[in-house]
Amino acid sequence: MISIGFYGHDDDREMWRQRLTPLLSDFDIINLESDAGMKADIALVWAPPRGALAQMPHLRGIIMQGQGVDHMMGDDTTPRSVPLVRLVDPDMSDALSHWAILNALDMWRDGAQYRAQQAERIWKPIEQRPATGAVIGIMGVGAIGNVIATRFASLGFKVKGWARTRRTLEHVEMFAGMDELPSFLSQTDIVVSVLPLTPATSNIMNATFFDALADGAFIINGGRGGQLVEDDLLVALDSGKIGGAALDVFVTEPLPATHAFWTHPKIRVWPHVAAQTNPQTAARQVAAAITDIMAGEEPANKVDWDRGY
Repeated sequence: MISIGFYGHDDDREMWRQRLTPLLSDFDIINLESDAGMKADIALVWAPPRGALAQMPHLRGIIMQGQGVDHMMGDDTTPRSVPLVRLVDPDMSDALSHWAILNALDMWRDGAQYRAQQAERIWKPIEQRPATGAVIGIMGVGAIGNVIATRFASLGFKVKGWARTRRTLEHVEMFAGMDELPSFLSQTDIVVSVLPLTPATSNIMNATFFDALADGAFIINGGRGGQLVEDDLLVALDSGKIGGAALDVFVTEPLPATHAFWTHPKIRVWPHVAAQTNPQTAARQVAAAITDIMAGEEPANKVDWDRGY
């Protein structure tokens, strides 16, 4: 029998049990923090307590419940010899693209201003921006970023893409590496980040980054909170250099009740919901990874511990 140690709510564990049952013939999914869980073959987790996985003597694989892996990368006690697998679920890519497009179009069409006018019963048209005028930059053109970039291009916007290494994507002007980041940012009106959090991307969105953008640019962060220097964003917003921001991820989550982001008129706070894991669509990928790991084969979407994704 395959033993799966699950870290999360009991209701979520039972949901995963139901979704995996048609796909795995002989398994049990148990609380990772129990005595039996500590003896599990597979850890199915998101953000387990630091050091927990290092105490599992039979651990053969770690499978994330989402697309990010920075929780695991931040725990240097986790054995690097164990395969780490991230979810690459098309349903999550679709959801994040919807969220990014929602926020970008709402900004481009002055949604916040019209909602404020409605509350005051003010009938006042705002001069419309060009329908195909926005230059949108996608940071992190991988499994998710490809979908987002392609969909923005289909709406008629000029799309730029930035990635660690050179790649091509139809209808997208591509940039690669830190040397080309200034060119990517130049004259960009909207930036969407879906980058993984690595040493190279930590604090990448800072004062210098904001200064390189078009005046009044809009920031959409669906990557990781550690990529954004929060104080620098507040300064840029208050100066008018940055016109607004939609943020789904934060340095500290949940976002503290006293944080300035909650009440800033130019910031939209989302509680890390841009792309929630859907066990119904992700279960087949999780089951395949478990099967491969238990058979001694390399699973799909295995993370490079050294690279960080």
